[in-house]
Amino acid sequence: MILYGLRGITHGWGRLLSVMSPQGARAVLDRLEPGPDLKIVAQPGQPVQVHQIRDGALDELVARYGIVELDQAAWAERKQAIGKDAVL
Repeated sequence: MILYGLRGITHGWGRLLSVMSPQGARAVLDRLEPGPDLKIVAQPGQPVQVHQIRDGALDELVARYGIVELDQAAWAERKQAIGKDAVL
């Protein structure tokens, strides 16, 4: 399964990674195992988000799952291509 990611910042300045896949948001939830250093946030109408609890944990997640990180423009293009399955 291919996973795409876009890094961001929470309202409290925490680090997060939005994640989507052509297989859909539910498949992303089934695939990711966050562990104690990451928190998965799943909200209707949004891509799956992974919030970092420990510095460096997002880098480890990206490496572990081979997540393809995109810039904002590429993310928007890929999200449009995936369509409604990109979000919950």
